[in-house]
Amino acid sequence: MKKLLTLLIIFTTCFGCGDDVEFNTPAIQGNRDGELWRATFYAADIDFGGFIFEGGNGIETLQLITPTDTASPVPFDLGPNTTSVAIYRDAQGVIYSTANEPDSSLSLYPSDGQIEVEFVDTSSEPFRINGKFWFTAYSQDGLRSINFNEGFLHRVPLIGGIEAIGNQNACLQATQALNTAQQTFNSTATDAPEYPDACSAYKNALQDAIDACGDTSGALQAIFDALDLCV
Repeated sequence: MKKLLTLLIIFTTCFGCGDDVEFNTPAIQGNRDGELWRATFYAADIDFGGFIFEGGNGIETLQLITPTDTASPVPFDLGPNTTSVAIYRDAQGVIYSTANEPDSSLSLYPSDGQIEVEFVDTSSEPFRINGKFWFTAYSQDGLRSINFNEGFLHRVPLIGGIEAIGNQNACLQATQALNTAQQTFNSTATDAPEYPDACSAYKNALQDAIDACGDTSGALQAIFDALDLCV
């Protein structure tokens, strides 16, 4: 009898562990502020040159956005002024984003996190994507925060049709354009004939990013000001 009970406990424990991943295919889920959060719908899209992952349960929505659309062993960092972003909309419609800074009176912990795209299965359509994520994000006023850890993307179908939440769409476009302009500027020699144009394009992209995303830390403005003498 004791042996049977022991086997039953082992079976139940193993079944419960597998239920989180193996029996939710595809899946987007993670621990939100210490409690399991699981999407009931999930999809991926390619826009602005990168992936948009979306999961929701009819009340809340989570989006993860990367600057490129390929798997990589190097995670994409999240935080203000990065080219990746995590966005969460709660049941009350409050939008949290890793592009937002915390209010200095509230927290010493900045917005941060990572998205790791581990594998893209192209063997059949729709393509399926696996990955991991974690992040801390803040509301636009910086007074509220949300934390996700131990998050994973499991065989999320690439089916398209996703729009970035709230005003993050304009911010995403501006950030991607800034990334492109910065790469061109950094690869252009100061004595090259095309340097003035590259510098001007970089300054314009910086201003567009400041207008679309804000710049509470002043980091983008500092770069902009330092470019005054480049044209």
